[in-house]
Amino acid sequence: RDAMTYQTISRTIAAYIVAGLLSATVSVSATAAEQGLSFAVSGVVAEVKVKPGDAVAKGAVLAVLDTTKIAARKRAADARLATAKVVHDLAKLRFSQLQELYDALSASAEQVDKAKITFVNARADLADAKAKAAVCAWNLGRATLKAPTAGTVSKVPGYAGQVITKDIPQPVVVINAP
Repeated sequence: RDAMTYQTISRTIAAYIVAGLLSATVSVSATAAEQGLSFAVSGVVAEVKVKPGDAVAKGAVLAVLDTTKIAARKRAADARLATAKVVHDLAKLRFSQLQELYDALSASAEQVDKAKITFVNARADLADAKAKAAVCAWNLGRATLKAPTAGTVSKVPGYAGQVITKDIPQPVVVINAP
């Protein structure tokens, strides 16, 4: 709507100038878009690295969360993933061995079925562990607030010790992007 209004005004002014009905010096200034930035994960702000008036490049670190809990969750998820891989590999091997024994008439169908169920459960646990490790890695990566574009810091409402809740956006840094 605003773009159409500006185009209409610009055309009207241009028509007056062409017709000789208006003589003016036109000064155009663009208003920077203000962006309130916050974290995508919950946590406690450890440090705000910018102050009002700072020029920031795209990708510049603006603030960081305390990563103690997030990093601990990531380590736990990685350990769970490693364990799930070992259990999966052992269950797969055991199922394969019992299948061979069954084919050689040295194992019962019940033993093979139990091994298959164990293997299928181990595969599901591995997939779950991979997903949880990926989420923890994503969370850890989002504990650093970076500038999405180049701009100038206009406000810093965030502070060290501020509790961030991902479900309630709270700007930590506000930048004006040209």
